[in-house]
Amino acid sequence: MNILGLDLGDRRIGVAISFDDLVSSLDTIVYFNREEAIKDILEICRSQEIGKIVIGMPIGNEQSEDVVRSFANELNKIAGVPIDYEDETLTSKEAERILKDKKLNYKSEKYKQEIDRISAKIILEQYLNRGLN
Repeated sequence: MNILGLDLGDRRIGVAISFDDLVSSLDTIVYFNREEAIKDILEICRSQEIGKIVIGMPIGNEQSEDVVRSFANELNKIAGVPIDYEDETLTSKEAERILKDKKLNYKSEKYKQEIDRISAKIILEQYLNRGLN
């Protein structure tokens, strides 16, 4: 089963996908409203035959958790794909460590998109490593 991993942000969504336990990053989704983001995710779900979505959950931040759950509920209603959550604690810090030697300007949009992509990949890998799929 193909699984989609998402790292939700205010303006960007990091995206990763697993094919038979091989995880790779996809392009970051840059969006201006929730409907636009969901439309882009639905297109990925259809084109990649996604059977499950894993969304990073900001554990310990109740307001952010509510935002993620609201987004996930709306996505689930439209896509009809089961959704699980994975603790995203420190995934951005790990992504920054990975990018440390890449010589990217940490203020640039390219750098921020790379952080989101890598974070989504880490979220999905953590989920798969726990054997919950």
